[in-house]
Amino acid sequence: MYTKDTNLSGQIEIQRAKLLQGNPNLLLSEVCRIGNGISVLTDEAKAAWISAFNEHKTRVSIAYFIPASGSGSRMFDTLYNFLQTDNPDSQTIEFVEHLLNCAPDFAFYELLPHSIKTDLKTGAIDLKNFIRLLLFSDKMADQHTGFNYGNLPKGLIPFHRYGDKITNPFQEHILQGIEISGPDSVFHFTINETFKRQINQSIEKLISGRNIKATRHFSVQNPATDAIAFDENLNPAVDEKGSLITRPSGHGALLENLNAVKANLIFIRNIDNIQHQSKSTHSIKSRMALGGIALHLRTEIFSILTLLEEGSIPVEKIKALNAIFDLRVPVEKMTDVSAMIDFFDRPLRVCGMVKNEGQPGGGPFWVKDKTGTVRRQIVEKSQISNLPEQLEILIKSTHFNPVELVCSTQNFKGTFFDLKNFRNDDLYFIVQKNHQGKFIQYIEEPGLWNGGMDKWLTLFYEIESDCFSPVKTVLDLLKPLHRE
Repeated sequence: MYTKDTNLSGQIEIQRAKLLQGNPNLLLSEVCRIGNGISVLTDEAKAAWISAFNEHKTRVSIAYFIPASGSGSRMFDTLYNFLQTDNPDSQTIEFVEHLLNCAPDFAFYELLPHSIKTDLKTGAIDLKNFIRLLLFSDKMADQHTGFNYGNLPKGLIPFHRYGDKITNPFQEHILQGIEISGPDSVFHFTINETFKRQINQSIEKLISGRNIKATRHFSVQNPATDAIAFDENLNPAVDEKGSLITRPSGHGALLENLNAVKANLIFIRNIDNIQHQSKSTHSIKSRMALGGIALHLRTEIFSILTLLEEGSIPVEKIKALNAIFDLRVPVEKMTDVSAMIDFFDRPLRVCGMVKNEGQPGGGPFWVKDKTGTVRRQIVEKSQISNLPEQLEILIKSTHFNPVELVCSTQNFKGTFFDLKNFRNDDLYFIVQKNHQGKFIQYIEEPGLWNGGMDKWLTLFYEIESDCFSPVKTVLDLLKPLHRE
C-alpha cells in the first residue's frame, strides 16, 4: 500500500474535494468573433508585421517552447484494437485497409526492409506481423526488429519524407524555427527523460547533415505535480501491487517548465502541429507576423509602464493602444496609476486562432473576472455552465483553441515574471478514464493555454487553417500538409 505521510494525506483530501466539487465554471461575457476580440490581418498588414519582426528579431532573444513528452501510442489505438480481436468492427477494418493500401505514402516506408516492401506490393504481407513491426520493438520471426512506434514519443515518429530522406517532428520544429528567427534561436522541448538520448541523436543527425546550429534544452514535467487517481467511490486508486496510482496532471503542469525559459520572445506550439516544409509558407509567415505584433505590443506597454512608474499618466498613449488592440482598458481607470500598472504589468501573449471545423476543444471568449475586468480567455467546453444564456454564447463560438502562441514573460524592468502568479488555480479539469481495466478519475492542473494563462494580457488573431496540422492518428500523416 501507499504510505500515508502527512503531506500525501493533505493532497488526497484537497484533490478529493475538487472531484466532489466538479469542474469549475467560468462566467462568459460574450464570444470572441471576427471584429469582436479576434482580428484578421490584411495581406498588407501581415507584410508590415513580418517586416517589423525581421527588423527587430536580431535585437532580442527568441526561444521555442514545444511540449513533446506525449507518447505516440494514441496514433495507433485502432491498430492495437485490430491486434486484440479476431472480429474487428467495420471502422477498424477500414482504418487498417487504408493504412495498408497507402503504406508507400508514409515516411516510415523508407525504413521498411526490402522483403516487407515486396510483400506489401504483392499482397503477400502478413498483416498482423506488419502491424507488430510498426508498434513493438520485438524481433520478428523474419529477424526484423520492430520500430516500436507505439511506445516512442510522438516527436520521434517519422512524419515527413523528402525524396529518400525522412524527418520527425523534433527535427521539423528546429528547421521551421531557424527559418523564422535565424540560427541563434533556442529550442526548449519538454520530454520523457527515458528518450532523451534518442531525441538528442535525432537532432544531432539533422544538424550535422545540414551544417546548421540548434541550441536546445530539455526539461521533464515535475513528478511532484502528478495527480492522485481515485476510484468511482473517491478512494485513492491502487494498482495490483497496492501502490498508489498517479497520473501526469496535464499541460498545465508545464507552467513550471515554461517559467525556466528566459527569452524576450517565446513561440509555443505542440510537437505534432508541424507541416511538411513544402507546405509551411503560411505557417511561417503567420508566426513571423504574430511575432512582430508581440514585439510591438511589448515595446508600447513597456513605454507606458515606464511613464506610469515615473508618476506620469500617459492617457493618450493608453487610449491609442486600447483602440488599436481592443484591450478593454476600463475608461474610468485610465487616470489611476496603480490600476494601469496592474492592468499592463503582466505576461502577454499573441494567439493565432483557426476557424473551428469540428475539432474537439475549447475556444476564445470574453470573460469577466472577480474584479469586473473583462479579458480575452481560452475556455474549455467543460468549464462552461449549462445555463441557457451561457450555452447560447458557446454555440456562437467560431474559432478553435490557439494553435500558435507568441509570448513575452518579462516585465518592463527586464525581470521575468513568476508565471504561477498569473494562473487561476480554480480552473482545474476533472479527467475520467480507463487505466489497465479499471475506472480512475483525477485532477489536471489549469491548462497551459487557458487557466494557466488566465491573467495574461491576450490578443487573438485569425490565421490560415493550414497553420494547423495536428496528427491524432497515423492516417493524419496522409493529409496534404504532411506530404510533398
